[in-house]
Amino acid sequence: MRKRQFLFIWIAIAVLVAAFALHAPVLAEEKTAQEKEEQAGEEAASKVGQGVIWLPRLSFPPSDPSKEAGYLPLFDRDISFEYLGLTFYLSWKRSLEITRKNSDFYLRLHGRLYLDFTDYFDDKNDLGSNGFGIRTFLIEADGRFNEQWLYRLSVGGLTSGGRFDGSEAFLDDAYVTYLGTKRAWLFGQFAEPFSLEQITSSLATTFMERALPNALVPGNNVGVGFCTNQKRWSLSAGIFGEDLASSKDTFDQGFGLTGRFVFRPERPDGKLYHLGVSFSHRLIRGGDPLLYRRRPESGLTNVRYVNTGEIFEGESVTRAGFEGAVAMGPLSLQAEYIKLFVSRESGYEDLDFDGWYAYVSWFPTGESRKYFPLEGIFGYPEVKSKWGAVELAARYSTLDLTDGTVLGGQERNITFGVNWYLSPRYRLMANYIWVFCDENANDDGTLLGDDSPRILQFRFQWRF
Repeated sequence: MRKRQFLFIWIAIAVLVAAFALHAPVLAEEKTAQEKEEQAGEEAASKVGQGVIWLPRLSFPPSDPSKEAGYLPLFDRDISFEYLGLTFYLSWKRSLEITRKNSDFYLRLHGRLYLDFTDYFDDKNDLGSNGFGIRTFLIEADGRFNEQWLYRLSVGGLTSGGRFDGSEAFLDDAYVTYLGTKRAWLFGQFAEPFSLEQITSSLATTFMERALPNALVPGNNVGVGFCTNQKRWSLSAGIFGEDLASSKDTFDQGFGLTGRFVFRPERPDGKLYHLGVSFSHRLIRGGDPLLYRRRPESGLTNVRYVNTGEIFEGESVTRAGFEGAVAMGPLSLQAEYIKLFVSRESGYEDLDFDGWYAYVSWFPTGESRKYFPLEGIFGYPEVKSKWGAVELAARYSTLDLTDGTVLGGQERNITFGVNWYLSPRYRLMANYIWVFCDENANDDGTLLGDDSPRILQFRFQWRF
């Protein structure tokens, strides 16, 4: 664990060094203009005694530019602080943003907090304590070095069992992006391009937790990738190793290739059609075991009904995913199917697991899910009314982790959800889940199988 902590520190240092190295050419180009600007500022500065002092500038601009500044209280204003060519801007909409005069450089610091309340209606097994808990606390930094180089750094896992303690901290994203003329290149740790729901931000997912088949996706890992797009299609692919050292690390998972292709048919009626396919192949080295498991779509419980336990003698893992979505104004449909194959050494049988989900979403207030064609994902809806937007949704999901001698169990969930989008920063969520488990869904023999609990949960989502 000590080695992992040192690696964590060195990675953070490397990101800072890369930031300086990439920003240095921009600073050199701007040096002459900057010196002239600073000299002019000094000449115009206030004189105190025999010296010249360049005073910083503090202002309180309106949070809403359309309002008149002279009639606004402080809580309707932002804070702007300028000094030595840097502007520090603090606002409810932009969080803390640092920019530099005559430069494309900026740094934005922000984060997200999910506060959940759960009420478990147990059947045969105890799912945990009812009450409040912090599901997610994430600190994020993103920005731009110059016109072509962007960066992102986020630290997650700061909560454990619903409590903020930092024991499970890990680097979630840590990468730079180069924007070329026809494609973008990514270097570092980022989400492997696999599954529509997986690469959709948790800030914008329709339900509090991603569906059961998410247990089969590769997640965030270190790699090199690219993405390109045309009018009706987009392609993302990359070569990936493991995630950066953290408490999530359990086994050596080798390296592999992952890609995702999205096609958007043109429709004259204005409806949105999304079709996608994902593929991933990973070689396993070192003889370390594999493990697949999933919570019952509730983030504060440690129970995982479907659990393969450790699978030994794996040589490679191959994944295939198929996704589709249709959006017709306030109504939308989305579905995915994911298949995973485990190839094992001679003398051991190969395995395959699969899962799928489908859901419907409807905005009775008239809004619609926002779609980003370049990435091929859905985002946070545009909130137009001061009363916010309301979304109703229903989902069916299933995951089967039983094959051959591996009795990981099968689980089926039915979920009803309500979302109230108060603003781009605040959302209230409610989910009610029916859980149905077969006799093998016993958390690798630690629980009673054939369980059918019910779960009621709420969330306050804050993007700060």
